[in-house]
Amino acid sequence: MGRQLMKYVGIMLSALLLISASASAQEDTATQAPATDAQPASATPSEPAAEAPQEDKRSPYYKKVQGWLWLEAVAGPSSYDPDQFGALSLGTRPGGAPKKRGSQWGFSLGTGFGGGFFLGWYYRQANYSEYKLFKTGLEFQPTIRIPYVHIMFRVNIGLARMFSGNAWGLTDVNNGGVDTTFGVGLRIPIVRWMSFAANFDWSYIGLRMRGTDTSGTRVESWVSGQQLAGTFALTFHFIGVRKN
Repeated sequence: MGRQLMKYVGIMLSALLLISASASAQEDTATQAPATDAQPASATPSEPAAEAPQEDKRSPYYKKVQGWLWLEAVAGPSSYDPDQFGALSLGTRPGGAPKKRGSQWGFSLGTGFGGGFFLGWYYRQANYSEYKLFKTGLEFQPTIRIPYVHIMFRVNIGLARMFSGNAWGLTDVNNGGVDTTFGVGLRIPIVRWMSFAANFDWSYIGLRMRGTDTSGTRVESWVSGQQLAGTFALTFHFIGVRKN
């Protein structure tokens, strides 16, 4: 009887020890879990923050001309044969005029339609030894915008006039006529707002001359000539000029 009692007591003590050990283990787990969650965020390794995309710097150089407002200054050498295609008749004598060479300058103002072509107004003045020639009217410049070097064309249609003298020695002169110019060349962008152009121009000049010759005879007739010019231009581009 005593042995059985001791056996029961030993079993109960063993069970109590197991229960207490299990309870203490659960308490340790419960107390350790919050400690793990409470670790500061700095202790955990963090991924490097993604860098914000940097905007490209606005370079002053670009590949293609742009802009909606263009202002162009031109200058270069020229030659003019006033009666290349038709001589002025001075009474009974042919009025052949010599070919002259001189400088030509001028400007153009208009819209570039974003760079593809230019439409505007032009003025040109050529200075020759005995007279001057001016042309003004509508100018159209289609442009093939190959990067860095553009192929350009020029078509001018307008009025022409000889002043400050004439090629035939007439007095009391009154004249006027038409100018039709065709040109081809290259345009090179320099910076966003400026480009350089070089081209060759051929012009048909038809003038109706009225005046008095050396014999006192009143002369009135058409004369048809041509002008050749090498044109160098510096063009400024405004409005809508952006980096590309």
